Amino acid sequence: MPTTAQLARSAVLAALSLLACTNGSTSPTEAHGSVTFTTVIQFAVPGQNGDQLRVVVRDAATWARVWADLQAGSSLQDTPPAVDFSREMLVVAAMPTQSCVAKVSVRSIVRAGDGSLAVDVLEQPPAANCRCMTSERPFHVVSLARTDAQVRFSVEISPRSC
Repeated sequence: MPTTAQLARSAVLAALSLLACTNGSTSPTEAHGSVTFTTVIQFAVPGQNGDQLRVVVRDAATWARVWADLQAGSSLQDTPPAVDFSREMLVVAAMPTQSCVAKVSVRSIVRAGDGSLAVDVLEQPPAANCRCMTSERPFHVVSLARTDAQVRFSVEISPRSC
């Protein structure tokens, strides 16, 4: 029966062999086109009225307009968070005003075979049994490396319990 040390050595050798066989290739997620992004802000504005928004922002003027819509009537700062649009762009997902506790999340961004970007969004509206004192409008803004590629949004809706 092998000792713990022998098993550990075997595991290390197997891992090294696997690494040598892959010749330093990318991880499985990178190989499938996963795009790195960073949350700029994820928030739900209480009492705000607004519509659904799924937009790509590639310049400061558009960002100022989108930010004005997102922060209207809230305690968020008047000026939008700084973005270097020469290197970055933003993806924005906002739900229309919800009757209660809700959340929207950009879960992943993947580069498709044709070069376009597919943005996977999860919308979590309040469940039917939720009762609240105020409505809210949730949104999520993420930044990623700038590209001129077409961007498509796909949305999963999964009600959120109260």
